[in-house]
Amino acid sequence: MKKQVDTTDAESPPPLWKVRMPFWHRVDCFIRLWLLKSLAAIYFYCRRLIRQPPRRAQPTFVRRYPARPKLITHIFFPPNHRAGDLLPLYLNIHGGGFAVGNAQVDDRFCAAWAVRTGMLVVSLDYRRVPRHPFPTATYDLVAQIQDVLADESLPIDPDRITIGGFSAGGNLALSVSQLPPLHGRVKAAIVYYPIVDFGHPPPVKLDSRPYTDGPRDNIGMMAWALGWGYVCVGQNRRDPLLSPWYANPADLPPRIYMIAAQWDMLRLEAQKMIHRLAGLHDKEDQEAPFETPAYKWTLARGCTHGFTHGQGGSAGDRVYRKKVCEDIYSQAHEWLRKGALV
Repeated sequence: MKKQVDTTDAESPPPLWKVRMPFWHRVDCFIRLWLLKSLAAIYFYCRRLIRQPPRRAQPTFVRRYPARPKLITHIFFPPNHRAGDLLPLYLNIHGGGFAVGNAQVDDRFCAAWAVRTGMLVVSLDYRRVPRHPFPTATYDLVAQIQDVLADESLPIDPDRITIGGFSAGGNLALSVSQLPPLHGRVKAAIVYYPIVDFGHPPPVKLDSRPYTDGPRDNIGMMAWALGWGYVCVGQNRRDPLLSPWYANPADLPPRIYMIAAQWDMLRLEAQKMIHRLAGLHDKEDQEAPFETPAYKWTLARGCTHGFTHGQGGSAGDRVYRKKVCEDIYSQAHEWLRKGALV
């Protein structure tokens, strides 16, 4: 018998409209957001100059698709691919608070994922805030994915399509999967520390962290600015494409692996969402990992938001994060294997 999913908190919620914030609050958000974008641009530029990625971490080739010719797609073939063989597809969406980054940010992950799983990995880009607020990124991605799936030069197995993303990319992975062009075609999603609910303001999320005495990650001070840039005044903050928490479970991918960080302010919403989807909302210990035929949950202990891409901290911190990531990536690969998606 199919397990009934509790949708009490997400079924037909009343709209929650984004209201205009006070003038000086908007000025503060504007300054913070553009400062973040400027510093990120300088950081990524200097990083490319100082530390060129090794050949093994570079895409097989890059491509621009007709639907969004200004956006560059990075494509990674597994090294053991034989001509004529169809490959399972992994669609990767980078993070960056909907404001910074591009497909290149995830090159190391994507190259390693192609080697690990034998999947064809396609890393996508999207236009960013504040010039391009919601739902621009969602429709940028849907348009490009349609072009990717129609690309006859790519040996894609249409029955083995997985989507995944980090942070904002995790949100977008769950967003695009709901739309008719992709709904039913995406068989699984792997989402890392996503934001899934824009219905609650940043202070509420910070105050509700289960570990308020733990280290605060870097998104806390930027959350207002990122939300200001991404969500326009008058937008329903409970729109399922914006906040996948409110999506009908039938509209989401049939299999979802949710990963969150212990000290992340976004951890609780991801944790509650995956337990609700799995019908485990009454489970006493929701920090503990679980796996059902359709859903899987892992809490990365001792980690903050962005731990998969973190560069800072002590040598010991970096070694620990690398170990945590290796364990999670190994679990994700095995989870896809169990679902016959690799």
